[in-house]
Amino acid sequence: METIDWSARYSVGVEKMDEQHKQIIGMLNRLVTSPEAHDAGSEAMSEILMTMTRYSFEHFRAEESLLRGHDYPDLEQHRQEHIAYRRKTIDFSTATGLGIEVVPQILIAYLFEWWTHHILEEDMKYKSFFAEKGVG
Repeated sequence: METIDWSARYSVGVEKMDEQHKQIIGMLNRLVTSPEAHDAGSEAMSEILMTMTRYSFEHFRAEESLLRGHDYPDLEQHRQEHIAYRRKTIDFSTATGLGIEVVPQILIAYLFEWWTHHILEEDMKYKSFFAEKGVG
């Protein structure tokens, strides 16, 4: 799997969100490039996953707060995306802790797919909303 190179294509136009997205992409890239991260039950995989999970939950809180503070009309739908991610990530964390062999590959593919889709599709929905409000 290829790493993700940050580009303007990923920018949602809100500096704080862009910075947080860059951090998340960096963690995804570490999953891809760290050979130990691909072993079920590996400490490296667990550590990266725990860090990424904590950070993504912080990001969701910040993003939802920003959306709520500006009365974003699709906040609830966006929140539901975050809730589904949390549930799936917790399931993967549990399976990883149990050392289930196929989890690392499935997890990495899921995380890459979810984050690229979420940033490029879901988060981009609020880009013009914030631009119109002068939030950057």
